[in-house]
Amino acid sequence: MPAFERKVLMICPGVFANIGLWKGISIRTLINAAGFKEKAAAAILSGPKGSYAKTQRFPMEDIRSDRVFLAYHVNGKALPQKHGSPLRAVAEGYYGYDWVKYVDRIEIQEI
Repeated sequence: MPAFERKVLMICPGVFANIGLWKGISIRTLINAAGFKEKAAAAILSGPKGSYAKTQRFPMEDIRSDRVFLAYHVNGKALPQKHGSPLRAVAEGYYGYDWVKYVDRIEIQEI
């Protein structure tokens, strides 16, 4: 899959704010390849069960614009395990607690 990089501000309210250069792949490309191009209304990203369980719904507008994508590098380096390696959601315009770490499932909510 083609990769791209984007500078995105991550804000964790009351804790920190940081601009990172994130490298990853488009969820839009994955959805199109899976044949959901016209039927998708939202993407639901989930992390593994257990202490990192997290599920977040993102509208297709944010997926199609690549404001929400899957990252495997940050600031020129492989994403550290403690920050979501091998894949984490980067969600521009959302607070950090909405960014899903350790993405292991993507579900498509159809129209």
